[in-house]
Amino acid sequence: MNNLTLKEQLAALALGSSTSTCPPQQKPAKKAPQKTQEKTKSQNKIKPAWLEHAQYGVELLKAYFPVAFKEVQAVQPLKIGIKQDLVMRLGSIENIVLNDKACMVSSLSYYVSSPAYLKNVVTGATRIDLDGNPAGVVTAEEAQYSLDSRQAKLQKKAKSGKQKHPTVIPHKFS
Repeated sequence: MNNLTLKEQLAALALGSSTSTCPPQQKPAKKAPQKTQEKTKSQNKIKPAWLEHAQYGVELLKAYFPVAFKEVQAVQPLKIGIKQDLVMRLGSIENIVLNDKACMVSSLSYYVSSPAYLKNVVTGATRIDLDGNPAGVVTAEEAQYSLDSRQAKLQKKAKSGKQKHPTVIPHKFS
């Protein structure tokens, strides 16, 4: 098992090393408490293993296929059937370890369900393949599905936010 951090693994990837592996699906070790009492909520939260795994896979996708998998500001809709293309392409690349290949394929769904991706799936937008070549356009039906997905996620997030802080109704006793 490889104990390198994500940053170290991506640096090794950039140098052409094939020793990186997808992060293990386990709870991260507890960090030593900080001396300052002013912690933000993001510092207090520990990332779930599945999220760390998905984000690592997306970073690998960006490293190996930078034209197709871009940063949030430049995300473009991907070709229909991109998963099959990805599996075929990864099968022909020998310098990527099997765990990283599996991690990239499983992280594809995380990437295409992200708010940035869904926001850019609009009617008439050009879809691209792994090499950045045009591979169709987004239909009105696909754009509507994307919009519905985004709205459902926002509603779910708003609903879960309300549930975390329930309103307490005082009881009157006579």
